[in-house]
Amino acid sequence: MNLQIKRNVMNYNRILSVFAGLCLLFMSSQVFAFESRKDYFLRPQIGGWFGPITPIYKTADLVDASIGGGLFFRYNTPYRPIKVGVDSSYQFFPSKGVNRMHFIPLYASAIYLLPINLPVKLQVKGGFGGAYIHIFPDDRGRWDPLFMTGIEMSFPAGRVINIGARIDYIYVYEGYLNGAKMGGHFLNTGIALFFNVNF
Repeated sequence: MNLQIKRNVMNYNRILSVFAGLCLLFMSSQVFAFESRKDYFLRPQIGGWFGPITPIYKTADLVDASIGGGLFFRYNTPYRPIKVGVDSSYQFFPSKGVNRMHFIPLYASAIYLLPINLPVKLQVKGGFGGAYIHIFPDDRGRWDPLFMTGIEMSFPAGRVINIGARIDYIYVYEGYLNGAKMGGHFLNTGIALFFNVNF
């Protein structure tokens, strides 16, 4: 990981720490009624996130951490605590050597609102889809299956906007390829904005 990327990740971690402190402050506040918060969450949502993208396990030996971001859409199901969603992002991983990688995951997920009576909403999620990976200097690209799981925290900043943080673990499955010995492991963390909409 080069020095500039290290500085960016360190600066972002400071911002995330301040953000977590603000979330704790909002948790102890009773500015908004709980039922109102619940109603805001139960609308369809569109949004985006931005933050560190980190290869882990053996993937970290090939490419370095960087900064990435993405977009998402969530829609309610008849069972109110569960939403279904679609997520995608663009991620570019440099390295200390010649290896570089463009990574574009696209996946569907189910998001479950934990039944905890707090001003801050906690959600767990899991899903699957595909990932387009383009590797340099080989200049090869392909789609691979992926599986993901994660957790999100959010609180309302009005009737339309929720502010939150998310952590996603993404596993890119390569076992279906002849000779493949390992998959890709990525940890995405970020600050997210959720826009509550009516359809």
